Amino acid sequence: MAPQAPQNHAAWQIAAKAPRLEVKEAAYTHPAASEILIRNQAVAVNYVEPALQTLRPDLFPWVTYPQIFGNDIVGEVVEVGPGVEAFKPGDRVVAHAINITNNKPSEGAFQLYTIVSHFMAAPIPDRVSYEQACVLPLALSTASCALYQKDQLALELPTVPAQPSTDKTVLVWGGVSSVGCCAVQLAVASGYEVVTVASPKNFGLLETLGAASVFDYHAADVFEQLVGALAGKDCAGGLAIVPGPLRDNEVDRAV
Repeated sequence: MAPQAPQNHAAWQIAAKAPRLEVKEAAYTHPAASEILIRNQAVAVNYVEPALQTLRPDLFPWVTYPQIFGNDIVGEVVEVGPGVEAFKPGDRVVAHAINITNNKPSEGAFQLYTIVSHFMAAPIPDRVSYEQACVLPLALSTASCALYQKDQLALELPTVPAQPSTDKTVLVWGGVSSVGCCAVQLAVASGYEVVTVASPKNFGLLETLGAASVFDYHAADVFEQLVGALAGKDCAGGLAIVPGPLRDNEVDRAV
């Protein structure tokens, strides 16, 4: 007799625009080829998750309900599918759950067990806690798409150690946000000089992440400061990380 599968529970979005998630049982799904199954130890809630409860359903017409949302997970690998060699049961991992793309509840973050493609996961160093790691996946994916997609900034890809200098500069508006911190580090690893803005209390953090110059975005003359800092430089582009639209095309004014 086959062993009984563990019990899985999830926070379900029962219908489009339902005001509350409902905790109910969910299927325990075994990984297919190139997939791993993770027992979640922590998840993060992003700006996009509450938005999914209020956005018009036609914005994601392929999504069916009930559904399990959520992007950011960390935990332990419990099963690996055929062809997976990078992970084994017991590994501590951080992963980006992408149920919105595939419309599969088994791939949502807000449950005990989540299926992910192995290339959407990475090992967690022993020095990093689950709680620290779980904020990375969506922020890292968002920054990566903005910096490297061909229809975005299309920068050179990052390496470890960092790429040789490209002699080009990237402006990151909102460097201390989770996406901004990832963008600063990625751009530096790609060989770009990074100029960014933040509150003065966060200047030191951004400098440790590799930013060459940090400016106070509260300053009345911040745009003049940025224009001066970028004068004569080959600017590869600007990335704005803010919760809403920038006033008067702020990044365009600075770049």
